[in-house]
Amino acid sequence: MTATPANRADYHKYDKWFTIAKILLTLAPFIALIYLQAFTGKSNLSQMLQQNPQITLAFLTAMAGPFTAYLLSFAQKHFYEGDTVYMMSCLLLLLAAELLLRNTVYILTIACLMLLIYRQTGMSPLTALVKKRKEHFFRDLSGCMVLILFALFCLFVSFRLGIL
Repeated sequence: MTATPANRADYHKYDKWFTIAKILLTLAPFIALIYLQAFTGKSNLSQMLQQNPQITLAFLTAMAGPFTAYLLSFAQKHFYEGDTVYMMSCLLLLLAAELLLRNTVYILTIACLMLLIYRQTGMSPLTALVKKRKEHFFRDLSGCMVLILFALFCLFVSFRLGIL
């Protein structure tokens, strides 16, 4: 779906929601660090990470947040240029990564963003993904693919540790 001059101004209608999502994602490692230090009672982060692989996995999972925020801001720039296909494809892949990481708050956040974009443009995520698959899918969405690979690694480690 291409942008017309009339609806191009509407692209900034949901800026506050994207800003909130990016702030939450960027703060994820800091929130995880505060949470881990508050509940483990240890002040040395490296010592905490060395002693318990579950804590290490939780911290690694939280570290994906700022990268997700970066990818979201990059997709938002494409959306402002009228590339709805890129935006919806990116959001769908980010949702898949968050599902693999099992971050409930971020799953809901990205799903809400997808709903807002769908309501504005009428483009479904699966339709966008099929269209994007035909035009430089891996080149354009390589960051999302790296995030999915990282999420798969974290999921594998969590299964090996017995975290369900």
